[in-house]
Amino acid sequence: MSIQTISVDNIFIEKSRFSLDGFLFEADTDKACPGESFNHLGILHPVVVYRDSAGQFHLIDGKKRLHYARQSRSKEINAIVLAEKSPVTDIITLVLCDRNGKIKSSIMNNIRFICFALSLQAPESWILEKLCMPSGFKPYSAFLRDCEAISKLPEGLQQICHEKKFSFKQILNLTHYPEDILQQMIKWKSELTLTASILEEIASNLKDYLKVHDKTLDDFLSASGVQGILRSSLSPRDKTERLRQLIYMKKFPVLSEVNAKIQKSVERLNLPQGVSINWDKTLENKKLDITVQLHYPEKWVDLLNTLNSAEMKKTVRTKLDEL
Repeated sequence: MSIQTISVDNIFIEKSRFSLDGFLFEADTDKACPGESFNHLGILHPVVVYRDSAGQFHLIDGKKRLHYARQSRSKEINAIVLAEKSPVTDIITLVLCDRNGKIKSSIMNNIRFICFALSLQAPESWILEKLCMPSGFKPYSAFLRDCEAISKLPEGLQQICHEKKFSFKQILNLTHYPEDILQQMIKWKSELTLTASILEEIASNLKDYLKVHDKTLDDFLSASGVQGILRSSLSPRDKTERLRQLIYMKKFPVLSEVNAKIQKSVERLNLPQGVSINWDKTLENKKLDITVQLHYPEKWVDLLNTLNSAEMKKTVRTKLDEL
């Protein structure tokens, strides 16, 4: 390793083997060149480059410094030059130390950095020991293959996973959904409120509905009910809830019909405050939960009369039969 003065035009930036472009999500503010500092103080520290067997220099660290040097029409720049024989694991460790905050800012960025190391053909055993385990991952036999599968998700969806801080399991689950549904999730980003659980729920129910009914995504999107929700003036949160309910009803038409009948029957009872009836909306547990909340002793008789009414008994009997 040595410090040399080399031509700024002889250093690969975007084409560098060690460029993190396409591997890390970074805020726009992080990409801004600190020009004022360079104008007043100059470039205080040399950039770090790797020299390959052809004598070409690949930038490792110092992208902003090199861009500033080019913009200011400097012809040369001081650089720490790593020789061709430098172990790739040492270079990855150097990058990790320099960009640790960005890499650890989300599970998605962590996964993308692991894929960066895989792209450089670092030994998989080293990646598992030095990158995965220190990041809190508990690698299993197919862990790195799963990371590669995640890296093939649409870029926009990976961006959502980064911004919403999805967990590894939540991100991995997305690899099991069709490409067209994933692309649609990206399009809905600005229209709906997509948390990790809601995004997966919509994708899962939509996938199952389309498969069971032999429909295409275009068939679903062109339906009047769907268009009515998406074109409405509802807030993103309300649109999301309406769309979730619509997809659920299409996936489980029988469940939705039974639940709607039960709900109407309960509403017709006009239960007094303090009495509520609940049931398992999946209809797996064949029971009704009748809850009584008593705040004043004098209300007890009224509540008992409600529970003992003929209408209440009839509704409970009928709904239990339906369940």
